[in-house]
Amino acid sequence: MFKFFKKKEKIKRELPPGTIRKEFRFEGNVQNIGFRFEIQSHAKPLGITGYAKNNEDGSVTAQLQGNEKNINKVIKDLQNIDRIQIDFISEKDLPLDYYENDFFILY
Repeated sequence: MFKFFKKKEKIKRELPPGTIRKEFRFEGNVQNIGFRFEIQSHAKPLGITGYAKNNEDGSVTAQLQGNEKNINKVIKDLQNIDRIQIDFISEKDLPLDYYENDFFILY
């Protein structure tokens, strides 16, 4: 029979030294203004992988994996966008994801 939908094999990547993964939860005026797309547009050029998603309570959660300097740059850049009002950011460390290779927006 046909095998059009062959299961894609996941490949474990070797990550650069100093790679970290953090989860951020942003509260404030962060939904319905393109906030997740802003996270993605700042993260991808820096080689940061992860995802951003809206939460039912009006906050946004983002997991960012890369070096600490670039992750901090993304967070700082987001805080300097005029239409975005971040009232509170929580963060926690997470284990690395060796299979992730892009930044996604989850719906």
